[in-house]
Amino acid sequence: MMLLGRLVTRRTLSGVVTYYGGDIDFLWESTMEKQLFLVIDGPRLRKGYFDTWKWKEYEDGIYSIKTAYKALQKIAEEIQNNEFKMLWSTRVNPKAQILGWRAFLDKLPTKDNLLKRGIQLQHSLCDLCNSHEETADYLFFSCRVTQIVWNMCDRWLGLCIVHHIKARIIFQHFHLFYFNSRQNLAWRGMWLAIIGKIWNHRNGVIFKQRKVDPIEIFSQAQMTAWVWMKHKIPTALFSYSD
Repeated sequence: MMLLGRLVTRRTLSGVVTYYGGDIDFLWESTMEKQLFLVIDGPRLRKGYFDTWKWKEYEDGIYSIKTAYKALQKIAEEIQNNEFKMLWSTRVNPKAQILGWRAFLDKLPTKDNLLKRGIQLQHSLCDLCNSHEETADYLFFSCRVTQIVWNMCDRWLGLCIVHHIKARIIFQHFHLFYFNSRQNLAWRGMWLAIIGKIWNHRNGVIFKQRKVDPIEIFSQAQMTAWVWMKHKIPTALFSYSD
């Protein structure tokens, strides 16, 4: 260590500089010193051996497409959280599941995503409220129009709750305590129905100059979810008007 210190303008790896017989500590270099030792202590060099590549995901260290695929599957399983399993097990139209999946991953062609792809737009505001840049989270959960829709849903159930602004988190908590797990699988269809009707209404406003109407959004979502639940779970007793 002292040898390296003399080579580098009398500076040691510990960050000490000898100056006129006195030592001056450079504390900001101590972190860099620790990082350097971690790098140095990592590999073990052996005389007479050539460098080789080793595939850590398999015992013999040999890479193969099969082991790479298994490694990617393992990563995907770790990343995939419970809400995706809940989504695909919800008893609704497959198109609704796909829309929900795209909302989870923020892959819908909202205006912020279109701008990221270099697509020119007249404006980036949400067309339901015209007061904020359109993102998926804002459109579905923070826009004052869609908040009316969610509030209507809460009143339909006799609830008074504060919703999160992230699709995946809201979906996980969109259940009723007095329902069993089978009934809640169907009830989450209401969440997907509202998401779908908000998206359809948004497209109608943009491309067909429809009037913004939160009551229409909720009424259509209510009917859609009721039909899904009625057909998917006959034992669940839901009243359309209650």
